[in-house]
Amino acid sequence: REHNGVLFFVVPSRRKFVVLGDQGIHEKVGQEFWDRIAAALSGKFRDGDFTGGLVNGIEEVGQQLSTHFPHTATDKNELADDVDFGH
Repeated sequence: REHNGVLFFVVPSRRKFVVLGDQGIHEKVGQEFWDRIAAALSGKFRDGDFTGGLVNGIEEVGQQLSTHFPHTATDKNELADDVDFGH
């Protein structure tokens, strides 16, 4: 509803990752925020700290989400949490 989803997609075998914010959160935080998250992840990943990089990135994104889209009693999970590998 509020277009505030964020996807962290990591492909270790190709040494690639993407952090993708939906339109609603992007409008609140701007491109510089995503660039900063990507740079922080890259630095941690280069050091071999994949878990630390993801944890830090998710925490920073979570802080922005809670600031701009605070939880309300009527919130519901709009998207499935299942991973669909498709065939």
